[in-house]
Amino acid sequence: MKFNAQTLKGYFKKLLFLTLCFLSSLKINAQTKTNFDKNTWVFMVGVLEWADKNEFASFDKRGRVDAKILKFLQDSGIAADHIVYLKDKEATTSEVKKTFANFLKKAKKEDQLFFYYCGHGYHNDKGKVCFANYSGGDWTANEIVKAVDENFAGKTAFFTADCCNSGGLADEAQKYKTKNFVALNSVVPKDLSTGNWTFSNALLYGLQGKNFVDIDNSGNISLIELAQYIDQEMAIVEGQKAAYYVPQNLKNLVISSGLSKRKDKKIGEHIWVDYDGEDYLGFVTATDPAKGLNVRFYSYTNNEIEWVAAKRAKPFVCKSDFPIGATVRVYSTYDAKWMKARVFKKFSCLHYIRYEGYGSEWDEWVSPEKIKK
Repeated sequence: MKFNAQTLKGYFKKLLFLTLCFLSSLKINAQTKTNFDKNTWVFMVGVLEWADKNEFASFDKRGRVDAKILKFLQDSGIAADHIVYLKDKEATTSEVKKTFANFLKKAKKEDQLFFYYCGHGYHNDKGKVCFANYSGGDWTANEIVKAVDENFAGKTAFFTADCCNSGGLADEAQKYKTKNFVALNSVVPKDLSTGNWTFSNALLYGLQGKNFVDIDNSGNISLIELAQYIDQEMAIVEGQKAAYYVPQNLKNLVISSGLSKRKDKKIGEHIWVDYDGEDYLGFVTATDPAKGLNVRFYSYTNNEIEWVAAKRAKPFVCKSDFPIGATVRVYSTYDAKWMKARVFKKFSCLHYIRYEGYGSEWDEWVSPEKIKK
């Protein structure tokens, strides 16, 4: 190919344009800041396999989101000696407890803690919420929060967990009124949780500063916005009620700042996309006049992203909607049958019900599939 002066001029003009675009994108990304910085201590336990395979079923390790959360925190400038990540076979109960106690004692008064667990959760014989380690005895929500209270010099701690019964951390965190203890958990304490990464993905989106988590489109994601976003995601996608506890003085704490504001109200909306007559649930991450809607689909890890024509999409609506006080039929998992109940509360697509003839201890949040007229 021969180059003349005009060709070279056009080439360098194009190169300059691409360079400016690249630098502009770097500037935008650099503006986004996270609350989790060098003063943060991170303790993560990710267990997707267990020594007793009959007791706890293993999860698929491909695309594990706990590793993505870890990488984000590492890239945020948190020093290596401020991070502990115990994974799978490393996470025996004895090792977790010993490492956790020693780790907590290293922090200073101005520091904060980010705690994360993913795996299986359960109630032990005493009714305590526990987190299943690779092997060993119980590791209760009570002792986790208590260990932080007794050993961590900092005042602020975030307790996050993606597993069944994980809301036990929220119950424990709110007992310490003089501490800034926050809990963001995938489900209320007495319920089972999904096997998907929906909670962890929602948490990561907030940490990364994704603008669809910014509910009021202010350019910042507050702690209460992140909690509410996770709550909504779990209700719509998994049909379960998340659990969270945010002290009043921390509700406006900024988790991510410097976000680009949403220019299209469709961004963040849940939609159904038609594929050969079958609908798949996703949410809009971007729009383009020519390409249509950029959709991230819900799956095990939420890795499927595609541009789809707007005509293939339809708005998400709840399959069931009953007013407070309504008498309904609810499918009881315990009794394996439909039972009469009354609606006491509502949240998103969920209904909080009380079974006729049963005490409040049997009250529960039910998904649209488990309630009918």
